[in-house]
Amino acid sequence: MSKKIDNGYEMSPISPGWIKKKVPESYADDVLKELVLFYVINTPCIDLSSSGLPLSHYGWSNDVWKKGKLKEALFKIAGLKSGNTFCVAHKTNEMKKACKSADLSKGFQKKRNVERIAIYKSRYNEFLSICYHIRNAFAHGRLAMYDYDNGNDIIFILEDGVKKNGEFQVRSRMILKKSTLKQWMDIIKSGKLPLKES
Repeated sequence: MSKKIDNGYEMSPISPGWIKKKVPESYADDVLKELVLFYVINTPCIDLSSSGLPLSHYGWSNDVWKKGKLKEALFKIAGLKSGNTFCVAHKTNEMKKACKSADLSKGFQKKRNVERIAIYKSRYNEFLSICYHIRNAFAHGRLAMYDYDNGNDIIFILEDGVKKNGEFQVRSRMILKKSTLKQWMDIIKSGKLPLKES
């Protein structure tokens, strides 16, 4: 049997054992419904859904991402730090390196104590790229949820990618709290930065 060549792609099984097939009823609350509506149906990545809503719908200016304050506020909520808990691949064959840098390589689903993200960023800015991959993980059911903080929160394990040659080529992996996803949604829908960030 020939040894696989490490070509920089992060690969995963088509049906990994960590994906939970059924959402526990206690997790399927109104907040989860809001999150699915926001990230999947009314996604800010407007080309992904006929019902997508641009940030301008909520009152944000067209140059909001250029100013950087919104991204800073959103990243601060999850404690994301570039090159550490937030790693970006600009090419798909850089995902193995991005996953390794963010501690999201093999067995990543077991390490649920710190929020972190590794993404392939293509046509969107960094935060909208996160939204793009959250949308795909939710829409395609490539996720798992676990109790967090003694049941006061839920932690999401999210993965996105494409099927290639009988395997799954990873384009993103994320460990994010439900409370983080909700705070991100609430800030974006509010149309303004949190007071201390203004």
